[in-house]
Amino acid sequence: MFRNGTTVETKAKIENARRRWKRLAFAMAGFAGMLCMSMAPVRATELSEGSEAPMLIATRQEVTTIEDAKGLLAIAENPYGFYVLADDIQMEGVAWVPFTFHGTLDGAGYSLLNLTIGETGEDVRETFDGNMKVYDTYFAGLFDELSDGSIANLNLVNLRIDVETDLPCFIGSFAGYMENATIENCSVQGMLQLRAHDRMFGVGGIIGYGCGEINDCSADVTLVCIDTDASTKDEQFMGGVCAAGYPDMHRNQIAIRGFDSDHGYVHDGGLVGMYMFYPKGNKYRGSITDNYVSGKITFYEDNKNRRAYCNGFIGEIMNWDFENGRNKDDFVRDEVYTYDIDLMPHACENPVLQEETIAPGCEFGYVRYVCATCGYEETDHYTLKAHDYEWTVVKEATTEEEGLQHGVCKECGAETEEILPVLPPEPEEPSSEQAEVITEHSETVEEAPAETELAPADPYGTNKGFVILVSVCIVGAACLIVWGICRKGKSEEE
Repeated sequence: MFRNGTTVETKAKIENARRRWKRLAFAMAGFAGMLCMSMAPVRATELSEGSEAPMLIATRQEVTTIEDAKGLLAIAENPYGFYVLADDIQMEGVAWVPFTFHGTLDGAGYSLLNLTIGETGEDVRETFDGNMKVYDTYFAGLFDELSDGSIANLNLVNLRIDVETDLPCFIGSFAGYMENATIENCSVQGMLQLRAHDRMFGVGGIIGYGCGEINDCSADVTLVCIDTDASTKDEQFMGGVCAAGYPDMHRNQIAIRGFDSDHGYVHDGGLVGMYMFYPKGNKYRGSITDNYVSGKITFYEDNKNRRAYCNGFIGEIMNWDFENGRNKDDFVRDEVYTYDIDLMPHACENPVLQEETIAPGCEFGYVRYVCATCGYEETDHYTLKAHDYEWTVVKEATTEEEGLQHGVCKECGAETEEILPVLPPEPEEPSSEQAEVITEHSETVEEAPAETELAPADPYGTNKGFVILVSVCIVGAACLIVWGICRKGKSEEE
């Protein structure tokens, strides 16, 4: 019993009720606090340096648009992506190091100008010669390796590849090595040169070595392959499409000017230097149809045990299991028998080059070089097109939305579109009464110092006072309840 006659059981009930009311009061106070915190704005600038934004999980592969050389270089950061060119891209002066690509690159009919490559990529793959000997090999091209991916609708204009190495190596315009990939509706115009000597190497107009599909492409290429060591024998390969391998090829147009100086064994072809399945035991039904080859390969084979394979379509055929039909050629096999001078496109003893600049217009501009002594001609330093567009506004830009205009070239009819930027908001003209108030106010208010910082904009607007008032009321009510419970319990105990 307590002093006022309250039983122990009754006291326990009172204590339990008091605890429940306290918990309720504290919960209400916590709710009010969280309400205030939830109204606080979150700004991106408040993220600490180096923090990462949350990644969105896409339900389909995202497409990355490439508009310049910087965007093209960024492919190396995600070689599994899906990329589409949005314009012709000037690559002159851009340092390009080949890398492995597994994604999709759609040129959308645009061109890369003056891409220059002077080294191989880092990746090493196994290659095989006709005797199935294995070599750890390096590669160079737009990509050193294209595997499980594709390139389409892309043009390489004035491509320049010039590699010198002491290791087994293959170079090709779009890829040095290709496997389980496709190249379709692409073109290349340029010069590829390789200086090597270690056992196995070669140059291909579209790819260096490998397999896959190459369809509806064109190549206008000068290929140079030079063996730099006459004391060792090697296997050398050259082809207008592929130096060595077993790609399927359909409806390709190849114009080749080949120069091959070799002290080993030559395998040169208008399409493929050596057609072979690899590795040993591999079986495959290939297909080579509707291709056209024109041009000439000039070569020598400094070797007593001579093979001297050089033909319009395939230099040496190791595997005959392929469909072959409707291929045509206008090809010249040009073998020479002096081995002390490297064969080059321009071999004039007293060259006098005269240059002429062709200004861009509906076609790319370039510089033409002509040798006044022998008549040799080449082009270099291509510049982007400069169409004379007539513009029609499709959608007017406003202060809230971008506009769009459509252009048609007056000369060739080429079409393009251009985004019109959002218009800046027009300043509002104050009414006569507002102008008087502003004038009177400006006369009485001193100009703020230049270093004074303006207060940040109120993120809550007119609701801020209401939120604070509600929160204070809730907290106050909770405190009154707790105080009342405590008072009642104290009087009961007395």
